[in-house]
Amino acid sequence: MNIFFKQFTKNISGVTTPIVALGITSLVGILGITLEAGYWYKSKTDLQITADMAAYAGAIELASSTNTAAVTASKIDALENGYDSGIGSITVNSPALTGAYATEESVEVKITQQGTQFFSALFGDNRISYNVRAVASLVKTHEACVLALNTSVSAAIGITGSVTANLPNCSLAANSNSSTAITLGGSSSVTAKCLSTAGGISGAEYHATLDCGTGKTGAKLYDDPYANVVVPNPADYPLCKTPVKTGKWDYDLEAGRYCSNMTVKGIYTLDAGTYIFDGINVNFIGSVAEMIGSEITIFLMNGATLSGINGGSDLILSAPTSGDYAGIVIYNDPATQPSGTTVKLNGGSATSIEGVIYFPEQHVEFGGNTDLASACSMLIADTVGMKGNADFAITDCESVFGLTVPTLSTVFVVE
Repeated sequence: MNIFFKQFTKNISGVTTPIVALGITSLVGILGITLEAGYWYKSKTDLQITADMAAYAGAIELASSTNTAAVTASKIDALENGYDSGIGSITVNSPALTGAYATEESVEVKITQQGTQFFSALFGDNRISYNVRAVASLVKTHEACVLALNTSVSAAIGITGSVTANLPNCSLAANSNSSTAITLGGSSSVTAKCLSTAGGISGAEYHATLDCGTGKTGAKLYDDPYANVVVPNPADYPLCKTPVKTGKWDYDLEAGRYCSNMTVKGIYTLDAGTYIFDGINVNFIGSVAEMIGSEITIFLMNGATLSGINGGSDLILSAPTSGDYAGIVIYNDPATQPSGTTVKLNGGSATSIEGVIYFPEQHVEFGGNTDLASACSMLIADTVGMKGNADFAITDCESVFGLTVPTLSTVFVVE
């Protein structure tokens, strides 16, 4: 018996099998946990991409709609691209509530989602969850203080002669797809943030100093932010007003509807308010002809015109800073005014028009010594020509007048 026991304890045959079995089991376990960790990493990466895409989709919606619509768009996009509401939750904020981009033009997406467990489930369920966050923001580029809406003509913006145009903090923009949509020539000189057009630019290399290099061609079209302004109804102003004489050629005007032609030879002073020039011609004559007013909006309707603004004639006007027509100083009603006409604003050196000048279906020509040197001056027209000096700026357009500046916006995922 003792001999058998001694032989048994010395016998090592068959020992390899259990050792190998234990080793393989350990290896499989380690491999399983490693693969599962890789799966968790990929799943979280995929969920981060889902959050990025959702934030981006929301910001795209925000570019043309409201913060509420942006939130909805983000949630829908997340559901379509990997977010499972059955095992997770999503929070969307517009604007973002935290971070460097907590502005009105941002979308923040936070997603928490339960991870799937395999081998690790042996040690307990519901131990893995993913938390991801993404922020997308609208970054404004090429804010335009001069915008030509026509989509096809050559020289939609034409600057020739001895023009000196100074636009230190904004751009000239044309929606035309012509290869010469913006044309610079003569001895003109333009200083601006940029020239931006759906088509092409001619002469920038010789006549323009731009922050953006030689300009942006093939750009997206600019939206017209004032196309849907609700104009006053002349029927709501049954009485036609008459200017009140205060001097030989001087008159005072109170807000309301004017139905008779005016010949401006002296100083016409406008009280604050809304003016309807209904089918009349306001003709400026002589070097002392001026129209002056602050907190005013002039609507040109039913064929009304401004004529004779040249030489020493001046417009010294500023738009309201509040109310339905905040920021709008001259508005040519597209529904009642003839299209294709030319409006000449060739004012004297004192001319200063603060706010939006809006002639969406007309050619507007600047010339003479026109000097729009106010802190907020924008021109939107079908086409624009400049033959004199012109200054435009948008410094106070949003802060003072609450205006929407025509802008191209690019969406970036920033956090």
